[in-house]
Amino acid sequence: MRPCLVRPVVVLLAVLSVRSLPADPANLGFKPADEEGFYAFDTGVLRGKVRLNGTSQGITELVHVPSGVSLASDGRLPGLFSYYRIFSANTRYGNAVRDWPTETKVLPDGALHVFWPTGEGHPLEITAVHRWTRLDTLDVVTTVKALEDMPAFEVFLSSYYEQAFWAQVYVKPVEDAAAGPRFVPVDRTPESKGGYVMYPRDEQALELILDGRWKIPPSPVDWDQVRWLASPLAMRRDETSGLSALMMAPPEDCFAIASPYNPATAEAGGYRSLYFSFFGRDLKAGETAEARCRLVIAQNLADAQAVKLYEEYLQEQNR
Repeated sequence: MRPCLVRPVVVLLAVLSVRSLPADPANLGFKPADEEGFYAFDTGVLRGKVRLNGTSQGITELVHVPSGVSLASDGRLPGLFSYYRIFSANTRYGNAVRDWPTETKVLPDGALHVFWPTGEGHPLEITAVHRWTRLDTLDVVTTVKALEDMPAFEVFLSSYYEQAFWAQVYVKPVEDAAAGPRFVPVDRTPESKGGYVMYPRDEQALELILDGRWKIPPSPVDWDQVRWLASPLAMRRDETSGLSALMMAPPEDCFAIASPYNPATAEAGGYRSLYFSFFGRDLKAGETAEARCRLVIAQNLADAQAVKLYEEYLQEQNR
């Protein structure tokens, strides 16, 4: 399937008009919600809640205000930016980070600071800082501190979207290198073996994925691998509303992206999720490391405009 590179002027203006709105810091902060363990936000373009009470953590409510469309699963599943599995070579640390106790606070600039202290079975500390940098843009920085040597360390981050949103991933060309990378839908093929597919960055990343970590219970996964990731860039798009959730990370921070096939099946729980694999390198005891990720919500987002947003993100990160 060829990507849609048509960029009508009206579409670009619609996207750029949202991003040119002034970002008043007073409107971009998180606030404690009425329910204990929940935080609320309302940028004027996006509103919702984050659940951080040790049960299915993440952005469990996310509504695009202009259209009224809900993007998250409204608490039926773990939310967006829900920290899931932690691995090192031959080791899985507990079941899921989203079940661990948290310590939370709102920073002076309105960012949400989440801390998972070390505990039995997970000798590491994790910190996540969620910060709205634009009305439609959330940046999340994950910092880990290893308390023992952790070879081939990985943080596997999950995001669960509503049923209308279908996945696309930015991949390398198969045969014609001159064609360049492009978005391709995560559609099931006749060769598909299971419910999920992984897009690794390179052969080294694939070796890490296949080192046995995904055989460790609970819920082991046999990943299909059909294409190579061009950049850590993926989206879920609702064709009816024209709304897209674009997720991205710097290439040095993320070594793979995974997803259930379109359409989601019982083999994958019917999920409409995206998964980012961070770090993918050795950590020494006492070492601290950081990984970055961005979410942009936009209407009528052409593929070429999504790539442009990614290029701008990388420029920001390299300043």
